[in-house]
Amino acid sequence: MRSTPARIKGIAGVLAAGCLLVVAQSVCAQGLPAGPEYRSVLGMDSRLAVWIAAQLHLMFAAFVLAVPMFALFIEYLGWRAAKTNPREAQRYDWLAHEMARLLPAAYSLTAITGALLGFLLFTAYPKFMGYLTGVFGPTFVVYPLFFVAETLCLYFWYYAWDRLQGERKWLHLWLGLLLNVFGTIVMFIADAWATFMMTPAGVDPQGALVSLYDAVWNPGWMPLNIHRLVANITFGALLCSAYAAYRFLMATRERDRALYDWMGYTGNLIALFTMLFLPFAGYYFGFELFAFSATYGVTLMGGVLSWLFIIQAIVIAVLFIGAAYYSWLGLLRIPGSEAQQRWSPVFNGLLIGGFVVWATPHTMAASIEESTGGFHPILGALGVMAPKMIAVTLVLVVLYASYLLYRRAGREPTVTWHRQGTKIQWSLVGLTALAITALGVYGYFAPAEVRIQTSIWQIIVLMVGIVATFALDLMLLRGARTVVEVRWGTLPRRGHYVLIMLAFVIVWLMALMGYARSGVRLNWHVYGIMQDTSPGAGLPSLGEVAVIITAITFIFFVLLAVAFGISGLAKAPDAESRGGRALVPDVEGA
Repeated sequence: MRSTPARIKGIAGVLAAGCLLVVAQSVCAQGLPAGPEYRSVLGMDSRLAVWIAAQLHLMFAAFVLAVPMFALFIEYLGWRAAKTNPREAQRYDWLAHEMARLLPAAYSLTAITGALLGFLLFTAYPKFMGYLTGVFGPTFVVYPLFFVAETLCLYFWYYAWDRLQGERKWLHLWLGLLLNVFGTIVMFIADAWATFMMTPAGVDPQGALVSLYDAVWNPGWMPLNIHRLVANITFGALLCSAYAAYRFLMATRERDRALYDWMGYTGNLIALFTMLFLPFAGYYFGFELFAFSATYGVTLMGGVLSWLFIIQAIVIAVLFIGAAYYSWLGLLRIPGSEAQQRWSPVFNGLLIGGFVVWATPHTMAASIEESTGGFHPILGALGVMAPKMIAVTLVLVVLYASYLLYRRAGREPTVTWHRQGTKIQWSLVGLTALAITALGVYGYFAPAEVRIQTSIWQIIVLMVGIVATFALDLMLLRGARTVVEVRWGTLPRRGHYVLIMLAFVIVWLMALMGYARSGVRLNWHVYGIMQDTSPGAGLPSLGEVAVIITAITFIFFVLLAVAFGISGLAKAPDAESRGGRALVPDVEGA
């Protein structure tokens, strides 16, 4: 563990970076002196510099917001199991602590990139930031207070881990809960600023503030909050999985490989679960944008940014299929799982077919007829939203069915009604897929307003189907006999390379969609109110965007490797005990 002076320096570094942002915000809240609308920062392209700083800050912020969420949940599971199954409790506590080890250095980088972003914004865009602080002045004061509270909770939660055990474990859990509450509030406040730029509210036509409440709770605020919460958890889980994969590949002892194999599996499972809901959260955000302005719909789906969504569909296909492939490889840990393994090629074909439909554009300018408004006879049918909604929702059904098969591998139900229950369960899965398809086909031929309603019903049917069949699965496997134990640490190395690849894909995808969300405003700082007249206004070409977001991804991984390296400088937890308690349990029974 780090020494106390090192801990104090880490906390001081975060608070110092935060204080820089506080000072800048306070100055702007009091009013900026008259001057040019735009300034150059050290001769750099201000727009590019802000883009890079903002994206790096959002990535680190997403990581440090998400990891405490599922680390706290895992720690809570261990606390609940402490009285009935101490070894299981130790296993969960080890996993939660191992995930938390990644946070202190990453949190420092979050604060540093945030301070850099604040400096660039207030320096390069003084008039715009003056207007924004004029609208959101009170929140610019409250934001740093919650940031400081989050910082203190994070460091107390992490460094007091050993001290607050046993009878005082409840206090440690409360610290973790406060950390997550403060972190979520910080994100919600920042989301209000970002969405106000896209869907401004609470101001008159000239941009003067009328209602701060309406400015914060603008049409895009809550949809973006929900989307980012789900996306951040997926993002953080896959990065933790990549870290576990790296530790597995570097491990020399079987026991360490078993632990990090289990950690990678848990991270992928969390990511796979949240990915089931991520497309719908994005759909909700997009729906509110289109409702606010039809121009957004044209720009995103049929205009200058439309090809980003073709690329997005391909990247998401890689993400989903990669996560599913890792799960199918996990069956190799379980001897006798051949019955489940034979479904892998079938499911893989269904996934690929679904993503082919999802990635199909409405039209491609391959002929004079298409470039002047005509549609391809095949692409025109698959390129509209109704078949895409069927495809992506059925893909999620396939992913969920894969997880149900994995749960059955190596386990034999003991309830007397398990044969009938299994038939009912898979009949419900099939009925869910059939209902989703029927709703989509009906929506294809229905008017637009009906089509939107059928899309919502498809989401509801999927969620109801998942809840019903999973509840039935819990009852079926209650008291199930374990035929063979999971052999943790035996996953082929290619499975861990897949986890590292998935981490790269999710970071690149986050950078791509961050550009789409910001770029959809085109030449507006605040849509319809404050125009961007800077020399760098306008959208770069798609090729330039690809180069820039790839560079951002590379920089992020370099900084993240530095953060992980710093956390690794601390003495790793002993393989048998830490702080007088058994740390590494018998993971073979996990």
